Amino acid sequence: MLELRAITRTYTLGGERAGVFEVSLSVAAGTLAVLAGPSGSGKTTLLQVAGLLEPPDDGEVLLEGVLVSGLSEKARCALRLEKLGFVFQSFNLVPVLDALENTMLPLQLQGFTEAQARDRASEMLARVGLADRLAHRPGQLSGGQQQRVAIARALAGSPRLVLADEPTANLDHAHGGPLLELMAVLARELGTAFLVASHDPAVIGRADAVFRLEDGRRLDA
Repeated sequence: MLELRAITRTYTLGGERAGVFEVSLSVAAGTLAVLAGPSGSGKTTLLQVAGLLEPPDDGEVLLEGVLVSGLSEKARCALRLEKLGFVFQSFNLVPVLDALENTMLPLQLQGFTEAQARDRASEMLARVGLADRLAHRPGQLSGGQQQRVAIARALAGSPRLVLADEPTANLDHAHGGPLLELMAVLARELGTAFLVASHDPAVIGRADAVFRLEDGRRLDA
């Protein structure tokens, strides 16, 4: 599903060159893969490249066997909307919208009618266990529930790949464990690939594949 070939993406931090250097990996459809490593190891940088948010300085990004890293910004934006989903550490929900409205957002951007978007969003929220929270705004939900809304939103448009940056960092163990189990189950059931950046041992232990980074390089390559 996702293939990164010798990806290098660098920037200057404190007068030194940082980022990722010649990292290659592949993530199959229907699997949960983890980018593991300490802060500053390059996990977020690699996610940004994989999610077509930043172009690589060198190397190639392929989605479903198609080279996409050389596309124009307009084409990358369209591809992100159609094939990619994103889950963030801080949830990134719109506070004035309820759970259903937050989940409908990407569908409306894709051109779904309001009725279609409402039906699909309701279905995805039910899949993540929030069928009784559709009308709740983020401030009325726990952290774990907010992250479940974020997962429903990421999956609503039927993406082929979901990228998650430290999705359990703001959750306690009681909420983080079930959330990871949910992502693993949804990956299998929907055939979606998940690539998760995390240094949480519980996340790493639940993964189908683990890619370990240190100082911007793969340790297990």
